[in-house]
Amino acid sequence: MNTRYGSNSTGLIPIAVLFLLLAAALFCSLFFGAEHISIHALFSSDENDSFSKIILLNIRLPRTILAAVTGILLAGAGAVFQLFFRNPLAEPGIMGISSGATLGAVAAGCFGFAPVLAGTVSPVNTGAFAGAVVSGLIVTLLAGKRTGPSSAVALLLCGTALGTLYSSLTSIMLLLREKELHAMYIWMLGSFSGRGWRELAFIAVPGSLALILLIACSVPLDLLSGGEKTAASLGVEVKKMRLLVLAAGSLACSAAVCAGGTIGFAGLIAPHIVRHIYGAGSRKLVPLSMTAGAVLMLAADTIARTAAAPAEIPVGIILALLGAPFFISLIFSDQGLRNG
Repeated sequence: MNTRYGSNSTGLIPIAVLFLLLAAALFCSLFFGAEHISIHALFSSDENDSFSKIILLNIRLPRTILAAVTGILLAGAGAVFQLFFRNPLAEPGIMGISSGATLGAVAAGCFGFAPVLAGTVSPVNTGAFAGAVVSGLIVTLLAGKRTGPSSAVALLLCGTALGTLYSSLTSIMLLLREKELHAMYIWMLGSFSGRGWRELAFIAVPGSLALILLIACSVPLDLLSGGEKTAASLGVEVKKMRLLVLAAGSLACSAAVCAGGTIGFAGLIAPHIVRHIYGAGSRKLVPLSMTAGAVLMLAADTIARTAAAPAEIPVGIILALLGAPFFISLIFSDQGLRNG
């Protein structure tokens, strides 16, 4: 059995450290930014502190929750994909789902789709969600066309090919509608700027459902560490498991894209770090990857808001600066060579 994806154990202290990091990331996300907010302002009745309260409750709090939820969803999907495909390089973007969401968002922005839910949700968010769901559905349907040991590899290749197709169609639309180019380019870089309670309400149901499905996936995934034949002999219905994994990952990616745009590498970095520190047992890897994903996204968003304040760097750029060298080092590591 591949011990890298087998069941490992770890003590409570490393887990406690992870949750302490989460608490610190939440604190920094709430109180650090272009406008400094002190804890004293929360309990003060001074009118001068009312502005700080408004910023905290109406801007920082929903943004912090959105960033954390996005990190949770992307890292959870990445962990499940890596476990199922037994490949540490697998992540939501490689399945073409992120590119499908971008295509949907650009189509909505370029062709003037109407807002939904009484105008509370922008056409771009609606298009992104629909694009991610449709692209996930296409990959899921393709998953049922092939069985056997090579089905996982074929599925990854299909996802990569579809992602390239979606990106090409997105480029064509942007070239034809140049006036939307700048706005959509900023959205494609990934950012939580201007996002608030409306976006959080929009993704609440699909995000919650995705979390439930991701946790449900984590229970039998350990049995796949020895391969699909071994898992089938142990009672795992591999085909149904594949569909569940793809459905959970697609829904998680759909909600994450609506929350923060196209953000890459979170689903790759967080599960890999957790696997290295806490072990590869799926019952720990998936929830701890979600926690680490929240820490990573909150830290990246805080850096994005403070590094060039009062200007803001898209959070997707911060994660790309971290993720690109991480991805390359993983490819050339022994782990990447053995499992890639």
